[in-house]
Amino acid sequence: MKLKKYDDETLKHIHDVELMILKDLISFCDENNLTYFMYAGSLLGTIRHEGFIPWDDDLDVVMLRDEFEKFKKLYLASPNQKYELLANESEKDYFYLFAKLSLKNTRFEENWASQLDFDIGFNIDIFVLDDLAENKYKRFYQLKKAYLYNRLLIMSKIRLDDLPFISKLITHSMYHILNILKLNPSKLTKKCLNFLKKYSDSNSKNVFDISATAKEYPLIYDKDDFKEVIQVKFEDTYVNVPKNYDKILTELYGDYKQLPPEEDRYNHPIDIIDFGKY
Repeated sequence: MKLKKYDDETLKHIHDVELMILKDLISFCDENNLTYFMYAGSLLGTIRHEGFIPWDDDLDVVMLRDEFEKFKKLYLASPNQKYELLANESEKDYFYLFAKLSLKNTRFEENWASQLDFDIGFNIDIFVLDDLAENKYKRFYQLKKAYLYNRLLIMSKIRLDDLPFISKLITHSMYHILNILKLNPSKLTKKCLNFLKKYSDSNSKNVFDISATAKEYPLIYDKDDFKEVIQVKFEDTYVNVPKNYDKILTELYGDYKQLPPEEDRYNHPIDIIDFGKY
């Protein structure tokens, strides 16, 4: 995997822009009584560093499915000049099962983004947690099918060239097959969401992140861990985190208070950076 290293000035600039986006997202959520949580590496940064992980270059939040759907509906109904919400409802070729709040007239893209019909600006990833079946056989099927949808969505839109030869051959072949069958991201996303609705259950004890369902690393959580919110300092503001953040971070990272080795402190492989007027 190609890694990215920034000079200190560029990384500070990235953090400043992303913090601005986060504050605007928080304002929207507060105004509309929507609940979000800092998530994954951003949750880790909040707790361990009271802000960004010093070498990291992105921000993640997460919502439960009901909140996520309300957020999308409200945001898409009130477009503004500063941001666009990248989601299947707004871009028919958007191939993720989470959304991105993207800053207009900027670019923050990996090399495969040249295959898209839209730009990806500086953004915050807004992940979603879905109810997970209680029955172990249904759960197994649900996770496997969710994983399949993730792979098909990606392969239906982009061809990754930095893969081993066999993997590259398979993904390129699937790209052409899916396009011949007219299984585009829009159709696949609708099929996936209809599939997930079958498992929607307010009494479910567990939730999972549908965008991270690889066999070796399914992100499954106790639903109760996302019922209580506390506010924690993040840079010069305060953000929502789950009250049981210690349990969540321990499940994700083990001894999360320990810094990783220097050689493991890397960023995403970003190829195009354009700050626009920011």
